Amino acid sequence: MNAKWKIDSRKWALISGICSRSSNAFTLTELLVVLATLGILAVLVLPGLAGPQPGSQAFRCLNNMRQLALTSTLYAGDNNERLAINSDPHTSGTYYPPGTSNPSWVTGTVDWSAGSYNTNTAYLINNKYSLLGNYVATSTGVFECPAANYVSPPQRALGWYQRVRSVAMDAAVGDGSKYTGFGWNQWFVAKKTTDFNNPGPCQSWVFTDEHPDSIDDALLYTSSYPTTSFTEMPANYHDGAAAITFADGHVVMQKWTGSVLPFRPVKYSIQQQIVCPVTDPDMVWLAQHTPRSQ
Repeated sequence: MNAKWKIDSRKWALISGICSRSSNAFTLTELLVVLATLGILAVLVLPGLAGPQPGSQAFRCLNNMRQLALTSTLYAGDNNERLAINSDPHTSGTYYPPGTSNPSWVTGTVDWSAGSYNTNTAYLINNKYSLLGNYVATSTGVFECPAANYVSPPQRALGWYQRVRSVAMDAAVGDGSKYTGFGWNQWFVAKKTTDFNNPGPCQSWVFTDEHPDSIDDALLYTSSYPTTSFTEMPANYHDGAAAITFADGHVVMQKWTGSVLPFRPVKYSIQQQIVCPVTDPDMVWLAQHTPRSQ
């Protein structure tokens, strides 16, 4: 065999290999089908991964909660790590805890009546009534979820479209008088940032929106585990979820998955001590994320 034939043989082997491999490659039609499928999956999946979209009520709610988390952190930093007072007026008769001249983080009650306190923003930003007033300036909107646009028939008759506040603070956070009914006094109260030990700061919830029928004062009580009721209920404004802040400053949109919270209707009447199974995942979650003793 001469040298020329050897070279031609190598060329033929190379060409045969390429042709052989080409026969197993995708056709143009197959590639287009794959790309189209990936495009459809991206449309379906990416919005869920991205979270609430800018401009949406959920996005604005999360921003409000981030501001509240920041004000709470700034207040503690300015006061030797003491958390803002969170006092129950139903126990002490006042938002000023006994022995102090300082009010709670906010003052006032919201309900379904036509009382003007339901729209009085002074309770949120006036230093006489609010420890956090200096930290939010005139930004009263941070205390209310944009989706909390529930008003009773008497309130609607007055031209109201929202009440002044939808946010509440974990009753186990902040000094002050606490209601001791329904067994709640079993809970430990975190009074300083250094008290978040069980669970730690990244697992201890501080602020959340409260269900329109459950909210009254500025505290939200959670019962100790195990229990078969929600003492008071977080909101479910965002497709069965609520924005929640934690002691370390981060904020999440907590999706409720149990049998009570996800789509609890608004009845324009007080709803507290709501019965639930002892295994309800939302009740368990709240109990596990509420500060307690070691």
